[in-house]
Amino acid sequence: MCLRFSDDDPVQVSPEGPRRPHPSKVTAKQSTDKRIQHMQNIKKEKRRLSKRFARPSPIPEPGLLWSG
Repeated sequence: MCLRFSDDDPVQVSPEGPRRPHPSKVTAKQSTDKRIQHMQNIKKEKRRLSKRFARPSPIPEPGLLWSG
């Protein structure tokens, strides 16, 4: 049995609030931190890719190829 009181707030369903805040509620610091983190991830990815593609695969000498 559930008792209802007149001072209950039926609108407040999840007390922790929404999972994703509304864009207007995001602070400038949160926005800056997210942008910095994104830029750091891009730098890491760029560094990883530049290491991967820095040295082209060696070209074998023509005398070592055997076509038979």
